[in-house]
Amino acid sequence: VREFTLKVANFARKTLTDKRVRPFSVELLKLTAQWNVLTVRLMLAARKDRDVVSSAAHDFLMYSGYVTMAYMWARMAAAASDKLDKGGADSEDFYRAKLATAEFYYERLLPRAQAHATGMLSPSRNLMQLAPEHMAFTD
Repeated sequence: VREFTLKVANFARKTLTDKRVRPFSVELLKLTAQWNVLTVRLMLAARKDRDVVSSAAHDFLMYSGYVTMAYMWARMAAAASDKLDKGGADSEDFYRAKLATAEFYYERLLPRAQAHATGMLSPSRNLMQLAPEHMAFTD
């Protein structure tokens, strides 16, 4: 995680000067820091409770996916912004649509990552408290 988030953060830092991309870059910097903190917290919690890994896995992967897709949209937004400034093979409307879609992703879908961040830090006991013999009704 650390190596990938460093790559994402470096990209975000480089694009902070582009006014069209800056909001995405700022959010990416926050998310990469949070991703590293979440990873360390889970690793430390797993030392005391091995069930932490399996109980957090789904939410960790979903969070990772949302942040990775945010990175992809930021890259597309940066490319579109560059094409708007310097000209590109496609129409300006195409590049504006890329920027609008990135904004949609960041404002509408990316906030879901925070629910997964909360979920992955939830204690494993609430997932593991049901004993196997109490699942007899599933036969």
